[in-house]
Amino acid sequence: MNRPSLTMVILLAAACCPPATAVSDDDVVLFDSGDFTDEVAYAPGELGQVSHGGGRWTPAGGTARPAQIVALENDRFARALRRYQTGQQPTDADLLDFPPAALTKLTVSFDARVSTPDSRTLDLVLLRPGQTGAKDQASVLIWGHTPGEISCFDGAYHDIASIDGQWHHYQLVHDLAGNAFDLSIDGKLIGKRLGWRNTFSPDAAFGRLRISSIRGERGQYADIANLRVTAQPAPPAIALSEPALPGRLLDPDRPLRFQITADRPVQPGSIRLWLNGDEVTERLSVEGTPLAREVSLAGLAPDTSYRAVITAENARGQSKREERFYTFRKKVDGYRGIWFTLGQMTGEYGDKYSGGLAFCFSHTLTPMAVYAPEVKKTFFVYGGTTGPEDRYLLAMASYYDHEKHRVPRPTIVRDQRGINDPHDNPSLAIDAQGYVWVFIAGRGRHRPGQIFRSAEPYSVEAFEEIISREQTYSQPWYVPGQGFLHLLTLYTRGRELYWETSRDGRDWTANLAEDLRKLAGFGGHYQVSRLHGSKVGTAFNYHPGGSVDRRTNIYYVETSDFGRTWTTVAGRPVATPLEDPQNPALVVDYEAKDRLFYITKLLFDEEGRPVILGVSSGGFAPGPENDPRTWEITRWTGAQWVTRPVVTSDHNYDMGSLYLEGDRWTVIGPALTGPQPYFTGGEVGLWVSTDRGANWRLEREITRNSPMNVRTGNGLLTSGCKPRRSSS
Repeated sequence: MNRPSLTMVILLAAACCPPATAVSDDDVVLFDSGDFTDEVAYAPGELGQVSHGGGRWTPAGGTARPAQIVALENDRFARALRRYQTGQQPTDADLLDFPPAALTKLTVSFDARVSTPDSRTLDLVLLRPGQTGAKDQASVLIWGHTPGEISCFDGAYHDIASIDGQWHHYQLVHDLAGNAFDLSIDGKLIGKRLGWRNTFSPDAAFGRLRISSIRGERGQYADIANLRVTAQPAPPAIALSEPALPGRLLDPDRPLRFQITADRPVQPGSIRLWLNGDEVTERLSVEGTPLAREVSLAGLAPDTSYRAVITAENARGQSKREERFYTFRKKVDGYRGIWFTLGQMTGEYGDKYSGGLAFCFSHTLTPMAVYAPEVKKTFFVYGGTTGPEDRYLLAMASYYDHEKHRVPRPTIVRDQRGINDPHDNPSLAIDAQGYVWVFIAGRGRHRPGQIFRSAEPYSVEAFEEIISREQTYSQPWYVPGQGFLHLLTLYTRGRELYWETSRDGRDWTANLAEDLRKLAGFGGHYQVSRLHGSKVGTAFNYHPGGSVDRRTNIYYVETSDFGRTWTTVAGRPVATPLEDPQNPALVVDYEAKDRLFYITKLLFDEEGRPVILGVSSGGFAPGPENDPRTWEITRWTGAQWVTRPVVTSDHNYDMGSLYLEGDRWTVIGPALTGPQPYFTGGEVGLWVSTDRGANWRLEREITRNSPMNVRTGNGLLTSGCKPRRSSS
């Protein structure tokens, strides 16, 4: 491993831990257990919530059992931290916070033994400061995942060395900038540049250890003694404490706060700050001690993006840190869409889907744009974020002024408070009075969704929350003269389809699973829907065995009486809920063909007949083995359903948009091979049919020679059907 340079920094969160102790020019002690012999901090029995040795312990709580401080007789160590197994599935974890470090070499050393090498007795995880989630985990070391082995986890388990029940000395040397660690056991290098569970930016800070047990048998345990955490010395460390990650959102009424910590004194005059290029050092308030300075700046402007440059200097040298933060309260100073990766890697062709998903998932959230002819504006919603490197979801609303050809600063309808998943993206509707309604999807049964109403007609300046409750994949349609017909999904027995109505948008139930009427529930479903006059149609697939990776078939039903009855396209009434895959709503039986189907879009032609766009495939995993992936149009002729191919592409989620203008039908999407074949997206093309989808030709290559694959989301243009209000 390359030796870090002297400009590397050690970040210390002074609010959590005392200053680090300089022991030499070679290392700085961030935590030292002192062999757990301190009678006050480590009294025999359950580990307490104590600060000691430069760190702070937070023992397992709730139903979990904390670690024990045990006295050892006639043993190598007088005392040890004993992490018992509980026999329960949930992880029981004790947390050690220490002064966070970044851009340096961080060493965790300890002695450990396990009661048995043949069961999973101990997990040791390095984490981001204050975090506990899987996405914040760096190195992961596991005793007994494979019987008799110690393993690391970087997305897959890798056995490193054999273990037994004796004491051994372990040393984990982390290259924090390089996202790797070396492992030595009893002074012998066993693993070099072992991978981390996640990849982080080179300057990411780490300041927490998780010592945990999971899936072992009750009574088994691991003992840890002589635990120390050290890092190489560096110039003053600069850590932003407020605003915090993720999102870096700061209430403009609160000050910007950061800490300057070091093992050599830092004088107030050596701390400087620039905001967006202007020096504001004279406005700083500096408190604390020479080794742990608390610095703050008040008087920030609201709804602003800031780039802060902070410098600090002492006898070790000068350090510099750049941070972006935001004081967005109601508005954002630009249009920034959320990016997302599912994290389901199935082979050499990457994730099942990922990319820019601000206007997705277009096949499950609709409409996301509505044209209001009264004011000549297209109102739209999307999944935004704070900054270019952030994955922090903001539910946004805005509009395009067709007369002025301008957009305003977008409005934050709801801060999603750390969620990074565009499954929580919004959809919208406009009522007869012009009020803009935003329906924010939740996720599963654990993240609620919300319904908001604009404070003024044809305005996105402010919104009031109407209700928060379980709702996913919201598809609200305002039916003229009747009110809202809301199609949605509930995770009752898988992803099942429901509907509800409201005359004025205010009388919604909070007990959806008990009160709503189920439309379909046989394995699970994704749907797309559309309004045409007073008719609402929905097309959906189904998930055999409840698996979304087996999605198949097309079904279609519609209602012309505000959800009182549902019929097939030919007008045959259907009994709800639909509970069997073989039912009157079945349009195309892809399951019989051993094909999957990814449903994308539903439109109506000028005669009010449904037209469905989707992608059929040989399997869920990316790669050539599941070719061909065929974009297909399925339409109702008035007498029968007809399916025709449009184009083939190389990924199941190469989804695009469909536009119908009389006999001219247009498909736009990333179906052309891009620079990363068989990954999500590609080059975007435009295909045209002049015979109602029977034949298609490539009319235009919209993108060429792109450095990365391009992905399209939900189209914001309206179709040629020209209802009173058109939606996308």
